[in-house]
Amino acid sequence: MKPLRIFIFFLAVLLLLLLVSLLFPKQGIGIGGDFRLSFMSPSELVHVDSSSTAADVELLLAASTVTDDPESDPESALFPERSEEKETFETLVIPANVDSLKQDAYRIQFAEGNLSVLHPFFRNLDQIALGNKRHGRIIHLGDSQIENDRMTALIRYRMQRIFGGTGTGLVQAIPLYSGSLSYQQEESGAWLRYTYFGRRDSTIRHKSYGIMGAFASVPIPVEDNWPMLYYRFNTSRRSGQVQRIRVFIHSYVSGAAVAFQVNDEISDTLRGFPDGYSVVDFSHLEEIKEVRIKFNLPEGGRIYGISFESEGGMQVDNIAMRGGSGLIFTSMSRASQEAMFDQLSPGLILLQYGGNVVPYMSSAYYRRAFKRQLLFFKEVCPGTPVIVIGPSDMAIRENGNFVTYPGLEGIRNALRDAALESGFGFWDLYDAMGGQNSMASFVHSDPPLASSDYVHFTNLGINLVAEMFYNALMLEYKEFETQKVNR
Repeated sequence: MKPLRIFIFFLAVLLLLLLVSLLFPKQGIGIGGDFRLSFMSPSELVHVDSSSTAADVELLLAASTVTDDPESDPESALFPERSEEKETFETLVIPANVDSLKQDAYRIQFAEGNLSVLHPFFRNLDQIALGNKRHGRIIHLGDSQIENDRMTALIRYRMQRIFGGTGTGLVQAIPLYSGSLSYQQEESGAWLRYTYFGRRDSTIRHKSYGIMGAFASVPIPVEDNWPMLYYRFNTSRRSGQVQRIRVFIHSYVSGAAVAFQVNDEISDTLRGFPDGYSVVDFSHLEEIKEVRIKFNLPEGGRIYGISFESEGGMQVDNIAMRGGSGLIFTSMSRASQEAMFDQLSPGLILLQYGGNVVPYMSSAYYRRAFKRQLLFFKEVCPGTPVIVIGPSDMAIRENGNFVTYPGLEGIRNALRDAALESGFGFWDLYDAMGGQNSMASFVHSDPPLASSDYVHFTNLGINLVAEMFYNALMLEYKEFETQKVNR
């Protein structure tokens, strides 16, 4: 091909791309999950981002005790440590300046005159601290912002340091993502995973996915070779210390059996599980470094989740679902979810959604749809308080600067209104991190608190906002304790 023709070809391609970029939506087009296709505008080619680190972000960092490891010990605790020699705490009084805490913590919002929303959960905490109740549980459900135990891990660690407990809580039998700091997982056999969120497999006709919105399909045993799940725990981490394992299964026929092999020694085989839903409950009080869980489900079955727990204290589950998954609960099987909630008996539910629907869903529709989800939780977990955590700031590039996505505040308002109208709490992550255009400050802080996609936090950043939420929750608990003393 002659040079002139080559030049004309490339010039035509460039002109075509320029035309497409001019006509393309500024916010881009979603192509599934968290991925978004967008073009740089001509103005962005000649401008550079003028965002700089805001002073309030520097203050947040200066006042925080977090690192990029959610299990790092803070320099000072809001609560006294548990005494190893005693079963109960010497005091429930928080050794912290409450006025200072009020200034630093962005408050949880409640509907006017409804400040007792969290009191049932706080009464449970008191009973655990006094030794009158063995277990407490927080279930944290959210989208990709909490994926891979992000945000949940710090909340779990802080709660377990105060009220006891170890382990990660619920995990998927076949992980949706890799990189857990608490354990490594392998499997043998032809395991498959199915999710209700994202792109669903059309061959699955039922809607029984459990509260994690996903299940692993248990392979049929071949003679004496039972399919196996293998876990090796990082016992140096609190979340890697396990004493109790619960497996939430659905067998297609009666007579199922599940065997546990701990530290290369045969420990127990539990038999006779019925057709349908059941819970396999195994305890081993000595240190579990590794466990092999073998399944004899004669015609196959499903695993809705596996919970790694301690015998007492607090459990905090991380249930992350990619995409705009906050509206799926009312469309999945109610029976499978209700059965799991009954077994887990959560004292508090956290719902962290909204970010993935910002570009392409109206706030009015989202408010109505999300309110239906809240009614679902009120019905299946009666008396259990719920805190809705709003979306963080997210930024797109306009004229060389990164600014808040159009429509984000509308979705935030929809979540807040739905939560308060339902009698629950709302924590505004968007305002807590600085509000409009604050994500650019998180990206450009030193060290960075958010990634260059201007949507997701770094490990340090997510631990920072998790600590902000934790402080807000503990402030409400402190005021609950103060009210009790003053009665």
